[in-house]
Amino acid sequence: MVTTFQIKKIHTLKNLIGMDDDLYREILKSFDVQTSKNLTFTEASIVIENLEERAIALNKWVKQPKKYAGLNRTNNMASDAQLRMIEGLWRDICYFNNDKFAKKSLRKFLKSKFRVDDVMFLTRSKACKVIQAITVIKKKLKEKSAATLN
Repeated sequence: MVTTFQIKKIHTLKNLIGMDDDLYREILKSFDVQTSKNLTFTEASIVIENLEERAIALNKWVKQPKKYAGLNRTNNMASDAQLRMIEGLWRDICYFNNDKFAKKSLRKFLKSKFRVDDVMFLTRSKACKVIQAITVIKKKLKEKSAATLN
């Protein structure tokens, strides 16, 4: 589920680069949504990435470093990309659009299923298992949602 921060960032970037509404609606339409509020967390991240690239090319934006970038972690610990992916996948299946709730529920999931207190303590191999587990949950939720619609 898209966060309010992501929605604000999408609209800020859209206005900053002076994108017309027709092009903006085409971008949303490519994700089969009418409004940015209906994007998933991952889809919103893709839109933001695209808009940031356009704004940087116009010298109107300076990209901030990605979350977890620059952490001095050992080789057996989960990578920055794995940590971001886990959080992104979790936001896609999280049923409340609230950052605090998402973080708390992810920690509870990690503690109960993987005996880890926080994503920061995941090893590479456990991170792979967490990603697989969340992906399976996401797939089941999608199937359940499709079955409900039919």
